[in-house]
Amino acid sequence: MYAFAAFGAYALAFVVAFVCVFTFPLGALALVVLGVLSLAFVALGRDALQAMERWMSRRWLRSGRCPQCRMGPVHPRGPAWACRGCGADFAADGSQELPEEPSEDASLVAVPD
Repeated sequence: MYAFAAFGAYALAFVVAFVCVFTFPLGALALVVLGVLSLAFVALGRDALQAMERWMSRRWLRSGRCPQCRMGPVHPRGPAWACRGCGADFAADGSQELPEEPSEDASLVAVPD
């Protein structure tokens, strides 16, 4: 449902911007300024959604289930948690710890045969 709502919002914004470009150019400029000024609200919304996600993840982890695969079992590993089912790692605050990507320098090192 969210995907359809987001698509509808973007389609409506496209139609309004397209009409403004040809009929009222000052309106198109106002839309650009409004878009740039709304970035702060988008960042605040992202932070709020991440806080809710971490809160819900902590609830799942405390009950012994993995928030990612919805199964488990999840076992504590120091201040963090790890899922034995899917192998996901979670920090103490409930955020998912992503695996570190190898650095570019590591790919340049020649491995002897």
